Amino acid sequence: MDGREEMQIVPEGVLARLRAAYTTLSEAEQRVAKAITDDPLAVIHLSVQALADRIGVSEATIIRCCQSIGYRGLRNLKIALAAETVTPLQLTREAIQPSDTITTIVTKVLYSDIQAIADTAAVLDIAAVEQTVAALLAAPRIDFYGVGSSIAVALDAYYRFLRIGLPVSAVTDPYMQVVAAAQLPPGAVAFAISHSGRSVETLNALKTARDAGAVCVLLSSHAHTPIGEYAHLQLITAARETLFRTESAASRIAHLSVIDALYVAVSMGRLEPSREALARTQAALVATMR
Repeated sequence: MDGREEMQIVPEGVLARLRAAYTTLSEAEQRVAKAITDDPLAVIHLSVQALADRIGVSEATIIRCCQSIGYRGLRNLKIALAAETVTPLQLTREAIQPSDTITTIVTKVLYSDIQAIADTAAVLDIAAVEQTVAALLAAPRIDFYGVGSSIAVALDAYYRFLRIGLPVSAVTDPYMQVVAAAQLPPGAVAFAISHSGRSVETLNALKTARDAGAVCVLLSSHAHTPIGEYAHLQLITAARETLFRTESAASRIAHLSVIDALYVAVSMGRLEPSREALARTQAALVATMR
């Protein structure tokens, strides 16, 4: 039993898996995925044939789509989907409406953020996390790269790992990212953060870092992206976008949560040095208050 089973995390399994795998599906399978995520309640009551007729695909396509996200067929998927539709977090699938009260808006937004973390716990590749932790522990230097809304995540990562004494930098200027990446020694970690996985500036930095011999990591909300082609390790989170929440806080919260998990795991991997570094940090901060 792994940690996620022990903690009894029950995320929106079907919907989260479909969103995470969407770009890897065939065009016909994507139509199936969209039909399920757009109207999960209706899908629960449809047979394979009825769903195939409704979407305009073959029954075999529906089965392949189900199997691609870990279900034997539509029946098993519908059972899991039915459980999801009666959870308290059903609200997170509902778009915010102009008629919503402030209370409803706040509830929908906060539940969306909660769900982003739960869904990320379900889809995150733990083997990739373990390899990332090992790379961070062994790295002679660590650079975090981010532009736009990912700058905040890169700076948070920089602050956290700096406090425990790691040789870390956060480079957010596109030109300086490439310059810094070119100077990375072999075994260093170049850690790119990009919600879309398509930021040209971040792509250039990670490509340069890979050419320099660094271990390249990508933290993103999407798999199979241009930046991902240059990453040795990918940490893919889950967060749903809506009209007013494209590249929303939910995605950043999911990214920050992964950074937090990496920080704790790395701290545990070098417990005494981390404790000593934290003590020095605290003493220095206290000294400035006198």
